[in-house]
Amino acid sequence: MKKIYYWFITVIVVLSGFLYTSCKKEKTEVNMIVRNWNLQTKAVAGLNIATNCESNSKWNFKIDGTYAIYDSCDKTTAGTWKLADDGKTLTLDNLTAYKVIENSALALVIEMQVNTIGLIRWSFN
Repeated sequence: MKKIYYWFITVIVVLSGFLYTSCKKEKTEVNMIVRNWNLQTKAVAGLNIATNCESNSKWNFKIDGTYAIYDSCDKTTAGTWKLADDGKTLTLDNLTAYKVIENSALALVIEMQVNTIGLIRWSFN
C-alpha cells in the first residue's frame, strides 16, 4: 500500500512540474500598451501644458510595433515603438525614450526629462 501511495505522489509531483514549466508568462506589459490611448494631460510640475492641438490627441499603438498620433489639428505623426523587456522604457522611432510610470488596462502614464522644460508627464486613458 505504501508503494502505491509513494508512486501516486511521485506522479503528481512530476506532472505538476510539467504543467508549471509549460505555462509561459505572457508579456502583459506589451499587451496592455497595444490600443488607442486618449491624452488626458501633458504636465510639468502638475500643470497641464498641452497645446490646443495636443489636447484630446489619440495615440494608437499597434501590435505590429507601429504607432500613430492623431492630434486635434488634423496632424498625424507615425513611426515605430518598442517597449523594453522590463516594461519600464517606451521608445519611439528608436530615438525618443519615455519612462513608463503606469501601464495598465485603464491607464498609461509616461514621462521624459526635457532639459529646458523639466520633467514632462503624459497621462492617457
